[in-house]
Amino acid sequence: MENPYTLSRTSNSAPRGLSRRSFLKLAGGLVVASAAGYGYAHYAEPSWVEVVDRMLSIPYLPEHLSGTRIAQISDIHLGEYTGPEKLWHAVEIVNQLAPDMLFLTGDYVTRTAQQADALVDPLRALTMPTYGILGNHDLWTDRATVADYLAETPVQLLVNQGVEALPGLFVGGVDDMWSGRPNVRAALADAPTSAVSLLLAHEPDFFDMVVQADAPVAVQFSGHSHGGQVRIPSPSPDGVGLFTRAPILPRFGRHYPIGLYTVGQRQVYTNRGLGVWPLPYRFNCRPEITLFTLQVGDT
Repeated sequence: MENPYTLSRTSNSAPRGLSRRSFLKLAGGLVVASAAGYGYAHYAEPSWVEVVDRMLSIPYLPEHLSGTRIAQISDIHLGEYTGPEKLWHAVEIVNQLAPDMLFLTGDYVTRTAQQADALVDPLRALTMPTYGILGNHDLWTDRATVADYLAETPVQLLVNQGVEALPGLFVGGVDDMWSGRPNVRAALADAPTSAVSLLLAHEPDFFDMVVQADAPVAVQFSGHSHGGQVRIPSPSPDGVGLFTRAPILPRFGRHYPIGLYTVGQRQVYTNRGLGVWPLPYRFNCRPEITLFTLQVGDT
């Protein structure tokens, strides 16, 4: 019977049919391509912010709210890989977009709560009502310190509470899922009966709890996963139709890691984030500012 196994041998000579000169050119090309890929993933893409326009169709949205525009920034991660200049640039972009409101969905800092000091001046330059929540890194450092710095800005921090941002549009925010005590019912407790409720939750997988609790949430806005930061090509589409996959995703960021998902009449959107962590690389996953436009959906 023919042996189904073969023994591979390593040779110091170039492959047969390939001259030494051609071999060296090929090897050199691979080195250059690898270096270029590293440079792109390390330096270019992490700084190449994309503004993503999204229409959000919401059943039972009051007609007067159709056309409302909401921007979202997530996972700023101020620290060794993301400086305040990147946040300044994002604020300039959002101010130019001139949305009706802005959502900040957590992880302002990376290693220390004192890094939140760099939030103050850029966020003071915002020209629209802004609502925010805390993320796991904000709690892992010191939530009180991060909250104190945010209190020096126009950002209204929502921790298991909410506010009627516009007549008929309620915005609630929950505590961090990983290290806090999120309470969606408390976050929506003050919502008028006829209002459409939007929810800010740092970890996208909190959406499973929203669905399980049958909470009256039309759309959940999240971050946390960074979209995976590095996404490799895939022969088949993922849950949002992308032909890429993230080999590594964080806890509570695996069910809805990137983009818009719909479950019944509820939706969750996961923003790819502005900063990077734990490594300073992005590939096929640019940093993102999202601009949503609300419209009346089918009931």
